[in-house]
Amino acid sequence: MIEVKGFLGAVVVADAALKAAEVDLRDLRITRGGLVTVLLTGDVAAVNAGVDAGIASIDQFDCLISEHVIARMDGQTNAMIQSPTPELKKVVMSKFPESKQEIDNINSPKTEASHDSDNLVESHVAIESVDSQENWVTDREALEQMRVVDLRKQAYRMNIQTLTKKQIKMGTKRTLVQAILDDLQRRNES
Repeated sequence: MIEVKGFLGAVVVADAALKAAEVDLRDLRITRGGLVTVLLTGDVAAVNAGVDAGIASIDQFDCLISEHVIARMDGQTNAMIQSPTPELKKVVMSKFPESKQEIDNINSPKTEASHDSDNLVESHVAIESVDSQENWVTDREALEQMRVVDLRKQAYRMNIQTLTKKQIKMGTKRTLVQAILDDLQRRNES
């Protein structure tokens, strides 16, 4: 695996690795912030040679974030980095049903809305109902299990008064969990 900043660096890395060694390009994952991960497979020596060639090829671009070769990858790790299959999507939706509900609530009013102003108002109300309190995680343990990205989304949806948007954006997990719990307690008291 080689992680770089920008798509150009990823293409150059992949090209150099594929030309230098007998490896296969398994995936090119684009994440937020312009980070791209190039996943290569093959025998360990070939992957090491490919990674080294890829790193050497992007030296002039100064876009290398990190690189790592995993020898004899475990089956569970292998399953984790595979592209999502329909079965995996079902598992994710069963573990995070609020995601499916939010998606359904957002998508359904748009398809039912006609050009009447009454229907447009109804769809707007339905979209805003996604952010109602019943969809918020309120348990400390559950909040601590959430990813920071999801904590930030909940903090934005809750419109927390004690943190600015910048503080939510830059907040750590501990800060966000505490702010969410404080805000929930404040709402319950009023």
